[in-house]
Amino acid sequence: MTAATTPKGERRRAALVAAAGELLVEGGFESVRHRAVAHRAHIPLAATTYYFESLGDLLSNAVAYAGELDTAAIRGRVGAVSRRRRGDAALSKLLAAVFFASDTEAERGALVSRYERLVLCTRDPELTRLQAQTRNVLADLHAEVLDRSGRRADRPCVDRLMAIEDGAALAAFTTPGADVNRAIRDALATVVDDLAPVLP
Repeated sequence: MTAATTPKGERRRAALVAAAGELLVEGGFESVRHRAVAHRAHIPLAATTYYFESLGDLLSNAVAYAGELDTAAIRGRVGAVSRRRRGDAALSKLLAAVFFASDTEAERGALVSRYERLVLCTRDPELTRLQAQTRNVLADLHAEVLDRSGRRADRPCVDRLMAIEDGAALAAFTTPGADVNRAIRDALATVVDDLAPVLP
């Protein structure tokens, strides 16, 4: 058994991954550096190169961790969604609230990080793969909300729905004073009946 696979080693590695993931969400990709991660985890700097082959390896783990944090929060909100038929306005409002919560500073930071990762990870095949995994989870969670709302949830239509959300979110992020949640509601209200029709 090596030091990396002992209980202590596993705890240290997990602490470093959590620290890297938290730094990524809070400060973006530039904040994930060996020294900053070690300091955040209260672990000696040498441990970052012992448990991770490179900064890229550490960053990959940070991206995966941040995605898991994001989807865990969303899964919790999905779990609270009641089963009942919803009209287009109610469903658009619900989707915005579940997937684009931004009432607190932490929620807004997580949302910004989600889209930062979506854009910047495209330059690296491994990070792109991790983002694809997160997107699949988000698609499944969208389908769950639609199902609980008495709507059809075909995967191609869910993908189109998410693409519209992405465009609205990115546009809102780059518009001073824009309300991301409202932008999502407005974008979805005119298409949700076509993409997720009411089940008979």
